[in-house]
Amino acid sequence: MCGIAGFYQTSFDYTLHPRWLERLEHMKESLQRRGPDQQDTLLYPHAGLAHTRLSIIDLQKGHQPMTRASGSQRCTIVYNGELYNMQELRRQLSGFALSWETDSDTEVILNGYLACGTDFFQQLNGIFAFAIYDASADQLLLCRDRLGVKPLFYQQTAEQEVLFGSEQKALFAGGITPAIQTDGWCEIWGLGPAHTPGHGVFHNMKEVLPGHYLTITGTQIRDHTYWQLEARPHADCYADTVHTVSVLVQDSVKRQMVSDVPICTFLSGGLDSSLVSAICARELARQGQKLQTYSFDFTDNDKNFQANSFQSAQDRPGPEPQTAQWFPRQAGGSQQQQVIHQSIEEKQGIHIDDHRLSPFPRLCAGPPFIQPQWTVPAEIRIVTISEFKQ
Repeated sequence: MCGIAGFYQTSFDYTLHPRWLERLEHMKESLQRRGPDQQDTLLYPHAGLAHTRLSIIDLQKGHQPMTRASGSQRCTIVYNGELYNMQELRRQLSGFALSWETDSDTEVILNGYLACGTDFFQQLNGIFAFAIYDASADQLLLCRDRLGVKPLFYQQTAEQEVLFGSEQKALFAGGITPAIQTDGWCEIWGLGPAHTPGHGVFHNMKEVLPGHYLTITGTQIRDHTYWQLEARPHADCYADTVHTVSVLVQDSVKRQMVSDVPICTFLSGGLDSSLVSAICARELARQGQKLQTYSFDFTDNDKNFQANSFQSAQDRPGPEPQTAQWFPRQAGGSQQQQVIHQSIEEKQGIHIDDHRLSPFPRLCAGPPFIQPQWTVPAEIRIVTISEFKQ
Protein backbone atom coordinates (compact mmCIF):
# COMPACT_ATOMS: atom_id res chain seq x y z
CA MET A 1 0.00 0.00 0.00
CA CYS A 2 1.00 3.62 -0.54
CA GLY A 3 -0.12 6.82 1.09
CA ILE A 4 -1.49 10.03 -0.43
CA ALA A 5 -2.23 13.39 1.14
CA GLY A 6 -2.61 17.03 0.23
CA PHE A 7 -4.62 20.25 0.31
CA TYR A 8 -6.28 22.69 -2.04
CA GLN A 9 -7.75 26.23 -2.10
CA THR A 10 -7.78 29.14 -4.55
CA SER A 11 -7.81 32.20 -2.31
CA PHE A 12 -4.03 32.60 -1.82
CA ASP A 13 -0.67 31.31 -3.04
CA TYR A 14 0.88 28.38 -1.08
CA THR A 15 4.31 28.97 -2.63
CA LEU A 16 4.75 32.39 -1.04
CA HIS A 17 5.55 31.06 2.43
CA PRO A 18 7.69 28.03 3.44
CA ARG A 19 5.27 26.99 6.18
CA TRP A 20 2.93 25.43 3.63
CA LEU A 21 5.64 23.15 2.30
CA GLU A 22 6.55 22.26 5.90
CA ARG A 23 2.91 21.42 6.54
CA LEU A 24 2.82 19.19 3.45
CA GLU A 25 5.97 17.42 4.66
CA HIS A 26 4.31 16.74 8.02
CA MET A 27 1.32 15.19 6.25
CA LYS A 28 3.64 13.03 4.17
CA GLU A 29 5.62 11.90 7.21
CA SER A 30 2.43 10.82 8.98
CA LEU A 31 1.93 8.23 6.21
CA GLN A 32 5.53 7.04 5.94
CA ARG A 33 4.74 3.49 7.07
CA ARG A 34 2.39 3.10 4.14
CA GLY A 35 5.25 3.73 1.72
CA PRO A 36 8.80 3.12 2.94
CA ASP A 37 10.46 3.10 -0.50
CA GLN A 38 9.97 6.65 -1.78
CA GLN A 39 8.44 9.84 -0.40
CA ASP A 40 7.98 13.16 -2.14
CA THR A 41 5.86 16.29 -2.30
CA LEU A 42 4.88 18.87 -4.91
CA LEU A 43 3.56 22.33 -4.12
CA TYR A 44 1.53 24.43 -6.54
CA PRO A 45 0.20 27.93 -5.84
CA HIS A 46 -3.25 26.46 -5.10
CA ALA A 47 -2.53 22.82 -4.25
CA GLY A 48 -0.10 20.59 -2.39
CA LEU A 49 0.34 16.86 -3.09
CA ALA A 50 2.28 14.30 -1.04
CA HIS A 51 3.01 10.62 -1.66
CA THR A 52 4.68 7.73 0.16
CA ARG A 53 5.37 4.72 -2.03
CA LEU A 54 5.57 0.98 -1.56
CA SER A 55 7.07 -0.10 -4.87
CA ILE A 56 5.17 -2.90 -6.63
CA ILE A 57 5.10 -2.13 -10.38
CA ASP A 58 7.98 -0.46 -12.28
CA LEU A 59 10.20 -0.14 -9.23
CA GLN A 60 12.62 2.35 -10.76
CA LYS A 61 10.41 4.78 -12.71
CA GLY A 62 7.02 4.93 -10.98
CA HIS A 63 7.91 7.95 -8.84
CA GLN A 64 5.12 10.17 -7.50
CA PRO A 65 3.75 12.83 -7.50
CA MET A 66 3.65 12.22 -11.26
CA THR A 67 3.03 15.01 -13.76
CA ARG A 68 2.07 14.69 -17.43
CA ALA A 69 0.81 17.14 -20.06
CA SER A 70 -1.28 16.91 -23.20
CA GLY A 71 -1.53 20.08 -25.27
CA SER A 72 -2.24 22.93 -22.87
CA GLN A 73 -3.51 20.60 -20.13
CA ARG A 74 -1.08 19.77 -17.32
CA CYS A 75 -2.02 17.39 -14.47
CA THR A 76 -0.36 15.80 -11.44
CA ILE A 77 -1.48 12.62 -9.67
CA VAL A 78 -0.84 10.92 -6.34
CA TYR A 79 -2.16 7.37 -6.30
CA ASN A 80 -2.57 4.45 -3.93
CA GLY A 81 -3.68 1.13 -5.35
CA GLU A 82 -3.40 -1.33 -8.18
CA LEU A 83 -5.12 -1.66 -11.55
CA TYR A 84 -5.98 -5.18 -12.66
CA ASN A 85 -6.70 -4.21 -16.29
CA MET A 86 -3.68 -1.95 -16.76
CA GLN A 87 -2.44 -3.60 -19.95
CA GLU A 88 -5.88 -3.52 -21.61
CA LEU A 89 -6.29 0.17 -20.80
CA ARG A 90 -2.83 1.03 -22.03
CA ARG A 91 -3.56 -0.61 -25.37
CA GLN A 92 -6.80 1.40 -25.62
CA LEU A 93 -4.83 4.62 -25.07
CA SER A 94 -2.19 3.80 -27.67
CA GLY A 95 -4.10 5.79 -30.33
CA PHE A 96 -3.78 9.04 -28.38
CA ALA A 97 -0.81 11.41 -28.54
CA LEU A 98 0.36 10.79 -24.99
CA SER A 99 3.75 10.72 -23.29
CA TRP A 100 4.72 7.32 -21.83
CA GLU A 101 7.75 7.27 -19.56
CA THR A 102 7.00 4.33 -17.23
CA ASP A 103 5.32 0.93 -17.10
CA SER A 104 3.27 1.90 -14.05
CA ASP A 105 -0.49 1.85 -13.57
CA THR A 106 -0.19 5.36 -12.13
CA GLU A 107 0.70 6.69 -15.57
CA VAL A 108 -2.17 4.76 -17.17
CA ILE A 109 -4.69 6.53 -14.92
CA LEU A 110 -3.12 9.95 -15.44
CA ASN A 111 -2.87 9.61 -19.22
CA GLY A 112 -6.35 8.12 -19.34
CA TYR A 113 -7.68 11.23 -17.63
CA LEU A 114 -5.75 13.49 -20.02
CA ALA A 115 -7.21 11.62 -23.01
CA CYS A 116 -10.78 10.92 -21.85
CA GLY A 117 -11.46 13.04 -18.79
CA THR A 118 -13.44 11.63 -15.89
CA ASP A 119 -15.26 9.19 -18.22
CA PHE A 120 -12.08 7.10 -18.03
CA PHE A 121 -12.80 6.29 -14.37
CA GLN A 122 -15.63 3.96 -15.40
CA GLN A 123 -13.10 1.64 -17.06
CA LEU A 124 -10.85 1.21 -14.02
CA ASN A 125 -10.78 -2.34 -12.63
CA GLY A 126 -8.86 -2.45 -9.39
CA ILE A 127 -8.50 -1.08 -5.89
CA PHE A 128 -7.42 2.53 -5.70
CA ALA A 129 -7.70 6.00 -4.25
CA PHE A 130 -6.11 8.91 -6.04
CA ALA A 131 -6.03 12.68 -6.32
CA ILE A 132 -5.44 14.55 -9.57
CA TYR A 133 -4.66 18.25 -9.61
CA ASP A 134 -5.57 19.71 -13.00
CA ALA A 135 -3.39 22.81 -13.09
CA SER A 136 -4.91 24.16 -16.29
CA ALA A 137 -8.41 24.12 -14.78
CA ASP A 138 -7.16 24.84 -11.23
CA GLN A 139 -9.28 21.91 -10.09
CA LEU A 140 -8.74 18.99 -7.70
CA LEU A 141 -10.26 15.54 -8.26
CA LEU A 142 -10.52 12.83 -5.61
CA CYS A 143 -11.52 9.32 -6.74
CA ARG A 144 -12.09 6.01 -4.94
CA ASP A 145 -12.48 2.44 -6.21
CA ARG A 146 -15.84 0.81 -6.81
CA LEU A 147 -16.16 -1.01 -3.48
CA GLY A 148 -14.17 1.37 -1.31
CA VAL A 149 -11.28 -0.97 -0.56
CA LYS A 150 -8.74 1.87 -0.50
CA PRO A 151 -9.44 4.63 2.04
CA LEU A 152 -9.66 8.31 1.17
CA PHE A 153 -10.66 10.90 3.79
CA TYR A 154 -11.23 14.61 3.29
CA GLN A 155 -12.46 17.69 5.13
CA GLN A 156 -13.35 21.22 4.11
CA THR A 157 -12.38 23.80 6.71
CA ALA A 158 -14.20 26.96 7.72
CA GLU A 159 -11.76 28.82 5.46
CA GLN A 160 -12.99 26.66 2.53
CA GLU A 161 -9.68 24.80 2.23
CA VAL A 162 -9.89 21.07 1.45
CA LEU A 163 -7.46 18.61 3.04
CA PHE A 164 -7.33 14.92 2.10
CA GLY A 165 -5.38 11.79 2.99
CA SER A 166 -5.27 8.00 3.02
CA GLU A 167 -5.69 8.08 6.80
CA GLN A 168 -7.29 10.51 9.22
CA LYS A 169 -3.95 11.26 10.84
CA ALA A 170 -2.70 12.88 7.63
CA LEU A 171 -5.42 15.52 8.05
CA PHE A 172 -4.47 15.93 11.70
CA ALA A 173 -0.86 16.48 10.64
CA GLY A 174 -2.17 19.16 8.28
CA GLY A 175 -3.74 21.11 11.13
CA ILE A 176 -7.21 19.59 11.51
CA THR A 177 -8.10 19.32 15.21
CA PRO A 178 -9.57 15.87 15.96
CA ALA A 179 -13.00 16.11 17.54
CA ILE A 180 -15.63 13.43 17.90
CA GLN A 181 -19.34 13.75 18.58
CA THR A 182 -22.20 11.35 19.28
CA ASP A 183 -22.51 10.15 15.69
CA GLY A 184 -18.79 9.40 15.61
CA TRP A 185 -18.97 7.29 18.77
CA CYS A 186 -21.92 5.42 17.26
CA GLU A 187 -19.78 4.62 14.22
CA ILE A 188 -17.16 3.04 16.49
CA TRP A 189 -19.18 1.28 19.15
CA GLY A 190 -22.63 0.90 17.62
CA LEU A 191 -22.06 -0.46 14.13
CA GLY A 192 -19.26 -2.97 14.76
CA PRO A 193 -17.07 -3.73 11.74
CA ALA A 194 -19.47 -1.88 9.44
CA HIS A 195 -19.80 1.87 9.23
CA THR A 196 -21.91 4.46 7.48
CA PRO A 197 -20.54 5.00 3.95
CA GLY A 198 -18.89 8.39 3.66
CA HIS A 199 -18.61 8.95 7.41
CA GLY A 200 -15.11 9.83 8.57
CA VAL A 201 -15.88 9.21 12.29
CA PHE A 202 -14.35 12.54 13.36
CA HIS A 203 -16.39 15.73 13.33
CA ASN A 204 -16.77 17.23 9.82
CA MET A 205 -14.51 14.56 8.31
CA LYS A 206 -15.80 12.51 5.39
CA GLU A 207 -14.78 9.64 3.14
CA VAL A 208 -15.07 9.72 -0.63
CA LEU A 209 -17.86 7.23 -1.27
CA PRO A 210 -17.06 3.94 -3.05
CA GLY A 211 -17.64 4.27 -6.79
CA HIS A 212 -17.59 8.07 -6.56
CA TYR A 213 -15.26 10.91 -7.43
CA LEU A 214 -15.25 14.52 -6.29
CA THR A 215 -14.49 17.59 -8.39
CA ILE A 216 -13.36 20.52 -6.26
CA THR A 217 -13.27 23.90 -7.96
CA GLY A 218 -12.70 26.93 -5.78
CA THR A 219 -14.97 26.42 -2.77
CA GLN A 220 -17.41 24.14 -4.58
CA ILE A 221 -17.32 20.36 -4.00
CA ARG A 222 -19.35 18.22 -6.41
CA ASP A 223 -19.94 14.52 -5.84
CA HIS A 224 -20.27 12.24 -8.89
CA THR A 225 -21.15 8.55 -9.16
CA TYR A 226 -19.13 6.72 -11.82
CA TRP A 227 -20.19 3.16 -10.82
CA GLN A 228 -22.91 1.52 -8.78
CA LEU A 229 -23.95 -2.06 -8.20
CA GLU A 230 -26.96 -3.15 -10.25
CA ALA A 231 -29.40 -5.92 -9.37
CA ARG A 232 -30.45 -8.13 -12.28
CA PRO A 233 -32.57 -11.31 -12.54
CA HIS A 234 -30.48 -14.49 -12.32
CA ALA A 235 -31.49 -16.76 -15.19
CA ASP A 236 -28.53 -19.18 -15.37
CA CYS A 237 -28.89 -22.81 -14.44
CA TYR A 238 -26.93 -24.31 -11.55
CA ALA A 239 -24.11 -25.69 -13.74
CA ASP A 240 -23.65 -22.39 -15.58
CA THR A 241 -23.67 -20.50 -12.28
CA VAL A 242 -20.93 -22.72 -10.84
CA HIS A 243 -18.84 -22.26 -13.98
CA THR A 244 -19.31 -18.48 -14.04
CA VAL A 245 -18.41 -18.06 -10.37
CA SER A 246 -15.34 -20.27 -10.80
CA VAL A 247 -14.12 -18.26 -13.79
CA LEU A 248 -14.71 -14.92 -12.06
CA VAL A 249 -13.01 -15.92 -8.80
CA GLN A 250 -9.96 -17.36 -10.54
CA ASP A 251 -9.66 -14.38 -12.87
CA SER A 252 -9.93 -11.97 -9.93
CA VAL A 253 -7.17 -13.70 -7.95
CA LYS A 254 -4.85 -14.06 -10.96
CA ARG A 255 -5.21 -10.40 -11.86
CA GLN A 256 -4.14 -9.45 -8.34
CA MET A 257 -0.95 -11.49 -8.70
CA VAL A 258 0.59 -9.10 -11.24
CA SER A 259 3.71 -7.75 -9.55
CA ASP A 260 7.41 -7.04 -10.05
CA VAL A 261 8.11 -8.31 -6.50
CA PRO A 262 7.36 -11.60 -4.66
CA ILE A 263 3.89 -12.31 -3.30
CA CYS A 264 2.52 -14.40 -0.44
CA THR A 265 -0.85 -15.17 1.14
CA PHE A 266 -2.27 -15.04 4.66
CA LEU A 267 -4.12 -18.09 5.96
CA SER A 268 -6.86 -17.59 8.53
CA GLY A 269 -8.09 -21.18 8.52
CA GLY A 270 -11.27 -20.23 6.67
CA LEU A 271 -12.62 -20.99 3.22
CA ASP A 272 -11.80 -17.65 1.61
CA SER A 273 -8.09 -17.57 2.36
CA SER A 274 -7.73 -21.26 1.51
CA LEU A 275 -9.35 -20.73 -1.89
CA VAL A 276 -7.23 -17.66 -2.67
CA SER A 277 -4.06 -19.50 -1.62
CA ALA A 278 -4.92 -22.57 -3.69
CA ILE A 279 -5.40 -20.47 -6.84
CA CYS A 280 -2.18 -18.53 -6.20
CA ALA A 281 -0.19 -21.70 -5.54
CA ARG A 282 -1.43 -23.37 -8.69
CA GLU A 283 -0.69 -20.32 -10.83
CA LEU A 284 2.84 -19.95 -9.41
CA ALA A 285 3.48 -23.69 -9.86
CA ARG A 286 2.90 -23.21 -13.59
CA GLN A 287 5.71 -20.65 -13.50
CA GLY A 288 8.02 -22.97 -11.56
CA GLN A 289 7.60 -21.01 -8.33
CA LYS A 290 6.34 -21.93 -4.87
CA LEU A 291 3.89 -19.84 -2.86
CA GLN A 292 4.80 -18.70 0.64
CA THR A 293 1.91 -18.56 3.12
CA TYR A 294 1.70 -17.09 6.60
CA SER A 295 -0.63 -17.67 9.54
CA PHE A 296 -0.81 -15.23 12.42
CA ASP A 297 -1.39 -15.74 16.09
CA PHE A 298 -0.89 -13.62 19.19
CA THR A 299 1.07 -14.36 22.33
CA ASP A 300 -1.35 -15.74 24.97
CA ASN A 301 -4.26 -15.41 22.53
CA ASP A 302 -5.55 -18.80 23.71
CA LYS A 303 -5.76 -17.38 27.26
CA ASN A 304 -7.05 -13.89 26.55
CA PHE A 305 -9.39 -14.31 23.58
CA GLN A 306 -13.03 -13.43 24.27
CA ALA A 307 -15.66 -14.47 21.76
CA ASN A 308 -18.19 -11.91 20.54
CA SER A 309 -20.87 -11.63 17.87
CA PHE A 310 -18.34 -10.41 15.32
CA GLN A 311 -15.73 -13.11 16.00
CA SER A 312 -17.14 -16.17 17.71
CA ALA A 313 -13.91 -18.21 17.60
CA GLN A 314 -10.19 -17.56 17.28
CA ASP A 315 -10.33 -18.57 13.61
CA ARG A 316 -6.92 -20.15 13.88
CA PRO A 317 -5.53 -22.35 11.10
CA GLY A 318 -4.81 -25.08 13.64
CA PRO A 319 -1.66 -26.28 15.38
CA GLU A 320 1.50 -25.64 13.43
CA PRO A 321 2.17 -29.30 12.49
CA GLN A 322 -1.34 -29.58 11.05
CA THR A 323 -1.08 -26.45 8.92
CA ALA A 324 2.41 -27.34 7.78
CA GLN A 325 1.36 -30.82 6.72
CA TRP A 326 -2.16 -30.24 5.47
CA PHE A 327 -1.89 -27.08 3.40
CA PRO A 328 0.90 -28.02 0.94
CA ARG A 329 -1.13 -31.02 -0.23
CA GLN A 330 -4.26 -28.93 -0.74
CA ALA A 331 -2.68 -25.89 -2.40
CA GLY A 332 -0.13 -27.47 -4.64
CA GLY A 333 3.02 -27.28 -2.56
CA SER A 334 3.09 -23.92 -0.82
CA GLN A 335 5.47 -23.14 2.01
CA GLN A 336 3.47 -22.58 5.20
CA GLN A 337 4.93 -20.44 7.97
CA GLN A 338 3.27 -19.53 11.23
CA VAL A 339 4.22 -16.14 12.63
CA ILE A 340 3.66 -15.37 16.30
CA HIS A 341 3.04 -11.69 16.99
CA GLN A 342 4.52 -10.78 20.39
CA SER A 343 4.19 -7.02 20.60
CA ILE A 344 3.31 -3.89 18.66
CA GLU A 345 6.87 -2.62 18.79
CA GLU A 346 8.41 -1.68 15.47
CA LYS A 347 10.33 -4.52 13.78
CA GLN A 348 12.26 -4.70 10.53
CA GLY A 349 10.26 -5.64 7.47
CA ILE A 350 7.13 -4.51 5.71
CA HIS A 351 4.32 -3.26 7.93
CA ILE A 352 1.14 -5.02 6.94
CA ASP A 353 -0.80 -2.94 9.42
CA ASP A 354 0.11 -0.73 12.34
CA HIS A 355 -1.39 0.57 15.56
CA ARG A 356 -2.98 3.45 13.68
CA LEU A 357 -6.20 5.06 14.80
CA SER A 358 -8.77 2.84 13.14
CA PRO A 359 -12.44 2.72 14.09
CA PHE A 360 -13.13 -0.47 12.18
CA PRO A 361 -12.13 -3.78 13.84
CA ARG A 362 -10.18 -6.13 11.60
CA LEU A 363 -8.63 -9.50 12.27
CA CYS A 364 -8.58 -9.22 16.04
CA ALA A 365 -11.09 -9.11 18.86
CA GLY A 366 -9.27 -6.43 20.85
CA PRO A 367 -10.21 -2.76 21.23
CA PRO A 368 -11.06 -1.25 17.84
CA PHE A 369 -8.65 1.66 18.23
CA ILE A 370 -5.54 -0.52 18.41
CA GLN A 371 -4.73 -2.88 15.56
CA PRO A 372 -1.74 -5.24 15.55
CA GLN A 373 1.42 -4.47 13.66
CA TRP A 374 2.53 -7.45 11.61
CA THR A 375 5.68 -7.96 9.62
CA VAL A 376 6.76 -10.35 6.92
CA PRO A 377 10.18 -10.58 5.23
CA ALA A 378 11.17 -7.36 3.49
CA GLU A 379 11.28 -9.01 0.04
CA ILE A 380 7.53 -9.74 0.25
CA ARG A 381 5.54 -6.74 -1.02
CA ILE A 382 2.23 -8.25 -2.21
CA VAL A 383 -0.05 -10.09 0.19
CA THR A 384 -3.21 -11.65 -1.21
CA ILE A 385 -5.84 -11.97 1.48
CA SER A 386 -9.61 -12.25 1.81
CA GLU A 387 -9.69 -9.19 4.09
CA PHE A 388 -9.91 -5.64 2.70
CA LYS A 389 -6.63 -4.21 1.48
CA GLN A 390 -5.60 -0.67 2.33
